[in-house]
Amino acid sequence: MRRLLVVALAILLVGCSQTQNEESSVQSNSESADSAESSHRSLSVDNTEEASAPEAESSPIIQDKEYNLNPKSITIDAIDVESEVESVGLLENGEMEVPEDFRKTGWFDLGTNPGDRGSSVIAGHVDDKTGPGVFFDLNKLKKGDEVEVTGESGEKLVFEVVDKQRFPKEDAPINDIFGYTSRRMLNLITCIGEFDYSIGGRLERLVVYTELKSEG
Repeated sequence: MRRLLVVALAILLVGCSQTQNEESSVQSNSESADSAESSHRSLSVDNTEEASAPEAESSPIIQDKEYNLNPKSITIDAIDVESEVESVGLLENGEMEVPEDFRKTGWFDLGTNPGDRGSSVIAGHVDDKTGPGVFFDLNKLKKGDEVEVTGESGEKLVFEVVDKQRFPKEDAPINDIFGYTSRRMLNLITCIGEFDYSIGGRLERLVVYTELKSEG
């Protein structure tokens, strides 16, 4: 429910000025266990033999792998990106927080961890007043390009670009970007398009969808 509320709070996507707004994903994963069945041997007719102990048989619960990786860096060789990843949340206005440093990226830590089932989101600025930002060339990525994410303990996950789309700022598919999916997605976001001085940001959002390929 908390994540559903987060999605409802933030309608705008990542901003190119102060904020990058993406909303969180909701992950609902339920597992059910099979009930145990007991079989009992009946007492012998002459009652000289005690009944044996009940034998319980149950199917083991299938555990879905979770990485619970907290990303510390992201590397995208195809566009020469090697950046520190900061954990970010929500601003008071409901928008997604982003790093002040335009060379760093921000992982939305109210959503999914990279590698787990669902939609994990990492956002980065396209530029600032001084020049290109960390995701300046994000639009150059194509299907098959790889994205490597490294966790706090040095564990690595490799994701592969599967799609790339751009949307008007006010009409981005929040649920597709942040919502739950059975796939293990990492979605990269930045701003793109014409700069609107009245709002202090660009009018479109670029989303690069990547899916877990392997452990590094």
